[in-house]
Amino acid sequence: MLDVAEWISVGDWRAGRSRDELLAQPAKDFASSVLDRFWKKVAKGGNNLIDADDETRHQLRIAAKKLRYAAEFFKPLYNGKSEDKRHRRFITAMSGLQDQLGCLNDLATAPDTLSALALSDVEGAQDLFSGDDKAKLLHDAAEAHDIFVDTKRFWR
Repeated sequence: MLDVAEWISVGDWRAGRSRDELLAQPAKDFASSVLDRFWKKVAKGGNNLIDADDETRHQLRIAAKKLRYAAEFFKPLYNGKSEDKRHRRFITAMSGLQDQLGCLNDLATAPDTLSALALSDVEGAQDLFSGDDKAKLLHDAAEAHDIFVDTKRFWR
């Protein structure tokens, strides 16, 4: 909630535009511009997903969450039959990407979490973050990103 309040108060969506201009803009136009900005961050942020470091993938995960929240929030503005269908497909693609990015984040944070809980030496603990798992997850995440990028945006 604090992030939303901050975004409303000082977010980049206000950049270069007066209060009156923002108030006069149709809600659907505003929503489309916000969704486009978030979509571009996720689309560009995942272009080199396999070679990206853990922190870069984590930032992509955060950007994907913001896009998903915005897509759900602005959904009532796009209530035509075709928009409903495209929204469902879009959310499905977003969900797939978020799931893969979440698994990669879990894999990246597992060693520190196990260490903090003094479980690093427990039998099988190392199996939770093997290199083989990471390679497969990276491939799956890149594929999920491709599906996301190819999915028609419901607001356009």
